[in-house]
Amino acid sequence: MGVGFKAGIIDRIFFARYLRPPTRDDVAQVHAQLAAARESLGQPLIYVASIEATVKVPNLDERSNLNNLLATVRKYCEVIHLVIEGSELQNSLQRVIISGMLIVTRTYDDGLAVHKNVASTTADLSERLQRDAAPLIQEARDRGLVL
Repeated sequence: MGVGFKAGIIDRIFFARYLRPPTRDDVAQVHAQLAAARESLGQPLIYVASIEATVKVPNLDERSNLNNLLATVRKYCEVIHLVIEGSELQNSLQRVIISGMLIVTRTYDDGLAVHKNVASTTADLSERLQRDAAPLIQEARDRGLVL
């Protein structure tokens, strides 16, 4: 089946681009990469995950994997930015549903935000890094980690 994501660290931002809903193996790989990066950097990471516009809506097992992924990411990252790419109705509904689920399950806080595009993360990333994050986002684009 292969790996369903591309990931890389730029500064202390862990960028992950999901090409499909994560499998159990994907979650384990992300966990290992986050743990190693956190250990190496000696400080909490910033997580920016993007989901391609063409990714199907996750089924029950895939939603369970997403919950496990969220728990894993929270252990190593100070903030989570979830970018659901695309401007189609399905993409807009996904953003609304995920935001609603986070509020209902009380997992929504200042440490998790849902975005339409990665550009809307720039201000928060710049503030957290105390420098302009735009070049870091451009590097992530160049490496295929975000659109």
